[in-house]
Amino acid sequence: MTRLTTSILVSSALRQAQAKGIFAAVLRQGDEQAGTIFVEVEIDPAQSSLYGRQVSFDGDYEWVCLTGEVPVSSADVAERLHKESARDPDCWIICVQDSKGRNIFTVEPDLD
Repeated sequence: MTRLTTSILVSSALRQAQAKGIFAAVLRQGDEQAGTIFVEVEIDPAQSSLYGRQVSFDGDYEWVCLTGEVPVSSADVAERLHKESARDPDCWIICVQDSKGRNIFTVEPDLD
């Protein structure tokens, strides 16, 4: 099965976010073909969640909240991202500012 490159996946998600009025930006551009993607979702200046894309047991990609079910401090997310990017210099970091806490990679597209 052919998979989309990371750069195409990120570009698509950013366009979809913009269409829905969700602010999102690339903070770190990783490997164009297959870089790991981390998404920091800032609910407000003090609270964030961190999502990562990983392969499921079925071989498909899924999004997992790496910080748990409850939002954590933005400082905690920044520390985790620092560690992740030190371990994987090819990773992408996307920042989303959304009071509803939506991950732009899992938001359903408008089919108007």
